[in-house]
Amino acid sequence: MEQSQTYRCDGCGSEYRVLGDSQPKIVCRDCEREATLSGTAAAQRAYHVGYIRYREARRQLSDALATVEDEEMALARGGFDSAASDFEESVEEFTTAVREADDNALTELSERARKKATCFWQAAEWLSGMTYASEQGESTQASQYRHDAENRLQAATEYGTVSSPAELLQTTETEVQSDT
Repeated sequence: MEQSQTYRCDGCGSEYRVLGDSQPKIVCRDCEREATLSGTAAAQRAYHVGYIRYREARRQLSDALATVEDEEMALARGGFDSAASDFEESVEEFTTAVREADDNALTELSERARKKATCFWQAAEWLSGMTYASEQGESTQASQYRHDAENRLQAATEYGTVSSPAELLQTTETEVQSDT
């Protein structure tokens, strides 16, 4: 059985169903704008991109935290800034996945990933502020930033682990099978 994918016009919102796995260029017959992939396939793609950004940001965050331990504050700040940027991009992708998802399992996993990435994004920004304040000799401000970051890192634990795209696929396939 061939898989059907949904494309939505970026202009007027008309939807088109396309059979097969290829990703054709669809031009809307109503407004002549391009229609882009939407629905579950778009959500899965966005989740995959978000997950890659999230994993990279986690690595950058860990490296920057290790650099703080070595008291290289300027270098650590650069790492925190890079991590914050990648976390922000992952949040945008996870948000797209939530918006496009057609099934509850995909929506829930994407929302949990979005919330966790948001906590880490905020923590990375606070940690960047901590390193700057520390470099400026503002120890009270640096301590406050560190405390705020620790609160966000603690909040991130509430969302469990972010599922890999492979785990996501298994979860959504299981839900589809249980619905039929």
